[in-house]
Amino acid sequence: MLIAGRYEATGAMNAGGMSEAHQCLDVRLKRTVILKTLRKEQERRRLADEQKALLKMRSSHVVQLLDIVSFEHAGNEIRCLVLEYIEGVDLAEGQFSIGEEYLQVLWQIAKGLKEIHEAGIVHRDIKPDNLRRDKEGLIKIIDFGLSREVGIDNHTHAAMGYLPYMAPELLKNGPVEFSTAADVYAYAVVALALSSNGLPIWCRARRPMDAPADMCVSHLAGLDPVVVAQLQQCLLTNPEERPTIDEVLHSIERVLLRDRHRARIVTAGVVNELHSKKRTATPTISTGGTVRSQLAVEYDGNDFMVRSVIGNVYANNRILKAGSKLPPSCVLAFNTTGNNYYFATFDISNPEYMV
Repeated sequence: MLIAGRYEATGAMNAGGMSEAHQCLDVRLKRTVILKTLRKEQERRRLADEQKALLKMRSSHVVQLLDIVSFEHAGNEIRCLVLEYIEGVDLAEGQFSIGEEYLQVLWQIAKGLKEIHEAGIVHRDIKPDNLRRDKEGLIKIIDFGLSREVGIDNHTHAAMGYLPYMAPELLKNGPVEFSTAADVYAYAVVALALSSNGLPIWCRARRPMDAPADMCVSHLAGLDPVVVAQLQQCLLTNPEERPTIDEVLHSIERVLLRDRHRARIVTAGVVNELHSKKRTATPTISTGGTVRSQLAVEYDGNDFMVRSVIGNVYANNRILKAGSKLPPSCVLAFNTTGNNYYFATFDISNPEYMV
């Protein structure tokens, strides 16, 4: 029997706490899909919340909603979400040693969360079980049954979720209004849990409520200190003091892209290139054997920094000083004599991290 005249059950089924996911064949498009329904009729709200969230999402790091169907069974109307089938496995606690693969995984999760938050959605159930890695290594965030829209229904009267990953504001008694910061908190706990040290004991007990100040430093030894500090900030009890997931993503990208940039300045026929194997350059303008203006630039692995300046040198009409960071693409103006200038272009090849 075809479900909704299109989907043929294959027999594979996965039951969660509130839902059932049935693997089916879409006979029209000849592809495997997942039909998700909730066990209890009173849980229809959660299916509607997931539907509403996924309809707003278009992300390579979020499970895709393909269809919405309903059919009758034993005199009852059954509603289902038809989701893409992700051939792979869920992430697991203690799965990764600290290194590039671990950072790549954190980047993908943060990328997906950023796009969820940009759509005005709070996922509210970020944990390894809801992060699936396909056969190509692509990670997708799944299970939006607890999701809510920011500014519309982002409040609750009863906490739901798995304690270690729940933000402190979700555990208060009485009505609670929450924000995307709840996902940021859960993200930091996921980062701790996925490391080879596994989920810290404190996360399971959550006593005292405030995270130990050295939690990330001690648990994530070997991880870039800037990322460690930001993850620790994600664990702050006050949601307003946590960084955005976009800020976390940016910090991780800086580590993954370190030493992959290249830049070029051409002055008076001299090509000055900077990269990981040639970190400094001093483009100089001279007349009559006298140095009129000079710029000493150093590549620190992420940025191209001005270390010293002789005379007046401008970047896009802004004067440069020691400590200035050169913009990705600009026109450099080297003062020669009086109101005369020599113009040169400064270009950076800006690599992007993509999965």
